[in-house]
Amino acid sequence: MGLIENSAYVILFLTGIYILIRIFKKLLKKERIFLSEKTKARANWKFNKLLKKFKKEHKRSPTRDELFRIVIQASHITIRRRGNKAHWGRQKVRKFVRKASYS
Repeated sequence: MGLIENSAYVILFLTGIYILIRIFKKLLKKERIFLSEKTKARANWKFNKLLKKFKKEHKRSPTRDELFRIVIQASHITIRRRGNKAHWGRQKVRKFVRKASYS
């Protein structure tokens, strides 16, 4: 009986450690895009407007490359500043809009 109880404790202990490792991996792996809600809303609105304009002009859905160009246009319209901060801000907007548009 002692051997069975010890092996049960070991299995429960290892299962608990496995679950904790999985939880920590999910928490650490999660990518966060730090944009304000106003910027996110404006980026989505501009992207959808440009997408509708493309579909109206070309009478088809954009290819992956054309969709990426629309995302770039939306990011440039959303963040109009110049310099290094503007570059990184546009990168964040592109990442946010791309995740929303491709999924």
